[in-house]
Amino acid sequence: MSEHNVITVSFEDRSNAYQALSELKGAGLEGRVEVLAASIVTRDRHGRLDVPEGSDIVSGAATWGGGLIGLMIGVIGGPIGMLFGWTGGLLVGGAFDIRREERSESVLGEISRHIPEDGTAMVAEVNEYALEVVDKLMTDLGGSVYRRPAAEVRAELEMAEDAYRKAQKEADRAARERRKAERRQRVEERLAAVREKLDIP
Repeated sequence: MSEHNVITVSFEDRSNAYQALSELKGAGLEGRVEVLAASIVTRDRHGRLDVPEGSDIVSGAATWGGGLIGLMIGVIGGPIGMLFGWTGGLLVGGAFDIRREERSESVLGEISRHIPEDGTAMVAEVNEYALEVVDKLMTDLGGSVYRRPAAEVRAELEMAEDAYRKAQKEADRAARERRKAERRQRVEERLAAVREKLDIP
């Protein structure tokens, strides 16, 4: 029986992350772990994520596979990640700014934190027959492993996307109301100017 997990492994030495990806793929070919997708991810000092050698999660040279990992990187590193504070800054404030303590308890928030600022990590979706296989491969290369069930990651991705859609709707509604108020104010200003010109009380 295997465990379907998402792992994030952070490295101080970038070259070790590439070696880890190679070792993981090798263990997959040997049947010690099933690797469904894996990718190298970097974060700059501003919090932005990048998949080296191309941003295409499926065909990028630093990537093997896609699917859940591609979706996860896209969510954490894109506008949804900005909304939840998983990247640098916040896209939306006010009612849609999730409290810091709630972000810190989220699975995606933890995964994001394991991709170090100005650093490198390897992320992968795996079926693990024995957790010590991946743990030993990664720790031998100086990697720090964070592991969560893939079902939890997928569920949180869906919730984050739903929250983002609601935030977008609310932002669109607020923008429409603001434009309506601005138009009303311009009309009132023109009417006031006409009244003043015609000396109408």
